[in-house]
Amino acid sequence: MESGDDDVRVGHPERERAIELINDAFSRGYLDIVEFEERSGIVYESRTRGALRTVVVDLPNGHMLFPDAPVVGGGQMVHAEYGAAKYGTRQYVPAESVTADWDTQRRKGAWTVPPRMVLSGEMGTFNFDYRAAIFTAPLVELHLQVNASTVKLQLGPDHEIRYDTLDKTRWSTLKDKAGAAARPGGPVVQVTGSLASMSTLTIKRS
Repeated sequence: MESGDDDVRVGHPERERAIELINDAFSRGYLDIVEFEERSGIVYESRTRGALRTVVVDLPNGHMLFPDAPVVGGGQMVHAEYGAAKYGTRQYVPAESVTADWDTQRRKGAWTVPPRMVLSGEMGTFNFDYRAAIFTAPLVELHLQVNASTVKLQLGPDHEIRYDTLDKTRWSTLKDKAGAAARPGGPVVQVTGSLASMSTLTIKRS
């Protein structure tokens, strides 16, 4: 179904909402792992509302992608057209921001991985160990906005890493030493954003 705003461009908020919807559909059994991976890849390549709509058009929660009249209050989002009584409420979880300017940020052990994280800073270091982490969704986004910084990711045997939309500028480098996941179907870490000014992303697995 075409809509009058299909050509309107989308950004991170719209893509994040689409990922939340297909995560929800996957967890409820409406999508299998292959369909989930295909659709998540389309989300990150989408540039317009029309392209995003194709990802969720056949899902029960697809109507929530671009709600016309959301009612916001107390941290909850209720779709006004259908009502909380029928569809319940959606808890809005903003992206977690982590900043490292001339210092180091670490995550290790049984830490909870949010659906989306934004890493930013200059001359900083990020050490994120996912091996014992608790994933809140089958696909999580790690958005980088770093300059002259070092990002180190440690994956578990079943974790998948994607970085096909990551931009590298001004002598920045990506070192993927992880190889393929031991088994399919594990959590997916989608790295987006940019490495700038001689930044380095190193990925390992154990």
